[in-house]
Amino acid sequence: MRRRRLNTLTILALGTLVVLTFAYMLPIYVMLVASLKTPLEISQRRYLVPSSHLHFENYTQAFTLVRQALVNSTIISFAVTLLAAFFGSLGGYWLSRSRSTFAKVLFILVGIALYLPYQVVLIPLVQIMAKTRLALTHLGLILSYLILNMPLASVLMGTFFLSMPRELEEAAEVDGANKLQTFFYVITPMALPAYASTAIIIFTQVWNEFLLALTLSTPKTTTIQVKLAEVKGSFVALYNIQMAAALISVIIPLLFFLALGRYFIRGILAGALKG
Repeated sequence: MRRRRLNTLTILALGTLVVLTFAYMLPIYVMLVASLKTPLEISQRRYLVPSSHLHFENYTQAFTLVRQALVNSTIISFAVTLLAAFFGSLGGYWLSRSRSTFAKVLFILVGIALYLPYQVVLIPLVQIMAKTRLALTHLGLILSYLILNMPLASVLMGTFFLSMPRELEEAAEVDGANKLQTFFYVITPMALPAYASTAIIIFTQVWNEFLLALTLSTPKTTTIQVKLAEVKGSFVALYNIQMAAALISVIIPLLFFLALGRYFIRGILAGALKG
């Protein structure tokens, strides 16, 4: 009886995975097929049928259109990710180790800040960037995204640090290490999964963000998401070029995830596995 139940659960689990995989991969397949067609073939609405003649020149044209935007997004996303992971780890470490009431209240407030939509602070943020003359620059976008993502980085890193035994730090202090040495030489090497998961989440959010980039960017600082909206054309929707550009834009985040992905689940679950 128990074996029959296990077999039924296994079949249900596999069936669910197959359905979810199909639902997830179908749009990607349609994008790939459409990116290799002409506008005339797409207008025939045979979205699942590949073209008899594959037009790889669509990718060449799309890459020419989004090349500078890819460079801008890469610079901005990597800069924000590195800065947010570094400062977020320092803030999260202090919040997780400080015993003061102020630190506990601040930790809660930072967590609450994660649930606030960033559109709430969009106007004040734009005004700050304008008054500091950083609007419409790479640095302005980097600082804006850093401000928006610091609470998330602090909470993720702080949650991980809460799961780490304090005895390691006490042993380092007995050996003569100060707070900074303990953090960089003892805590940081053990926190690599948390750094990786935090970096992946922040990088993905910055790379995919549209509204703030649309507000603060210029033709020289346009990010990939804003550029994808422009690629579709002004009078005729060039879906083949747009799908090719969209697939090109996925390459860098995908490579970033593949490089750090093995640490991702470990970092996310670290806080939940405490005790």
